[in-house]
Amino acid sequence: MAGKKKERRDVKQREFIRLAIKEDRSFIRTLSGEVFSIFGDYSEIIPRWFVNPAVITVIYLKHGHPVGFAMLYVLSGEILAIAVLPKYQRRGIGSALLNHIECLAYQLGLRRLLLHTATENTVAHLFFQKAGFTVISTRENYYPKGQPALIISKGM
Repeated sequence: MAGKKKERRDVKQREFIRLAIKEDRSFIRTLSGEVFSIFGDYSEIIPRWFVNPAVITVIYLKHGHPVGFAMLYVLSGEILAIAVLPKYQRRGIGSALLNHIECLAYQLGLRRLLLHTATENTVAHLFFQKAGFTVISTRENYYPKGQPALIISKGM
C-alpha cells in the first residue's frame, strides 16, 4: 500500500507532456482566452480545433496539473497554438511543447512546420526564430481582431 502512495506522489511531482483528453477542454479554453484574447475571440475556434480529428493536442503537466498546451494540424503541418500559463512562461515549457510537436510531426512524416504569429508579437518572433523558424510571408487581417500575421516555417 505504501508503494502505491509513493508512486502517486512521484507522478504528481514530475513534469511531462501527454496527449490531451476531453477533460482538458476547460483548461485549454480558459488558457487560450487568457493568452490569445488580444488577437480576438477564440472561444469557439479553439474548441473546434480540439475536436477536429486532424488536430493533435498535447498538454504539459507540472505536479499533476496542466500548465500549457500545443495544437498541430497534421494535414498541413500547421502549429495552430502554443500557450503556457503566464506564471509558468519563460521556464522552458513552451520550448518543450514545441519540441514535442516537432517530434510528432517528424514521426508523422511531415517535413515542414508552418505557423502564424502576429506581426506585433515580438516575444513570439524571438521564440520561434531561436527554434529555427524563418519568416516566409505576411498575411493581412489574419486574426479575428484584424491584426496582420507573419507566416513562419521550419524544415524538419
